[in-house]
Amino acid sequence: MLQEGKLRVAVSLWLFDFDNTLARLEPVVDWAASRRELEAMLRNAGAPEPLFQKFPRGNLVLYEAYRSHLTAVVRRDGGQRAAILVEASAIIEKYELRGIAKAAPLAGAPDILHAITRAGSTVGIVTSNSSRTVRSWLEKTAAEQSVQIIVGRDSLLPLKPAPDMIVEARKTAGVPSHATTYVGDTPGDCAAARAAGVTFYGIASAPSARDALCEAGASEIFASPAALAHQKNFSSSP
Repeated sequence: MLQEGKLRVAVSLWLFDFDNTLARLEPVVDWAASRRELEAMLRNAGAPEPLFQKFPRGNLVLYEAYRSHLTAVVRRDGGQRAAILVEASAIIEKYELRGIAKAAPLAGAPDILHAITRAGSTVGIVTSNSSRTVRSWLEKTAAEQSVQIIVGRDSLLPLKPAPDMIVEARKTAGVPSHATTYVGDTPGDCAAARAAGVTFYGIASAPSARDALCEAGASEIFASPAALAHQKNFSSSP
């Protein structure tokens, strides 16, 4: 457990990725079924065939490819094309929510959120998952009061490695980039943080994941939120 009074936060805004940074959602979601439903909906909506050929597997890559395809015409005002993206995101969200009850927290995840909030800094989550998915998990882990900002896929902003969602969260908090840190688990997270001009810390327990973050330019990588907390003097125990 993190111990109150041990936290020494050097930044005003701490932003976290969600899946495989705070929670183990990926292994407990039926992504294949989600892809089948998502692809059928997008085909019916008239998505161009080359998108399915370029991205034959995966949900988020297909969603983002279609979102990018519509960039010139999508407006975040409830228009017809935006509604297609909302529906696409909702399909993925449905499967995320089915798995959320089984999504175990990484070591120290709720504790670090609580500790940063107790220290007076703002905590946000910036993720390619749905904000509703994140809120459900926060409620399950009794951490909802420690997170002030959530920017998810349902914002309709470009997904990481684009910096847009990190920038949106930072602007919402009213905190400059030099006082913001982003914590994530993928090279895309690292690239997004760099493009947004914020500090980045990596979370990776497997050697292959650590190597990928190193190759992406991450200089500080931790096995878990608990390890990050210990190294940054958020707690007195690993």
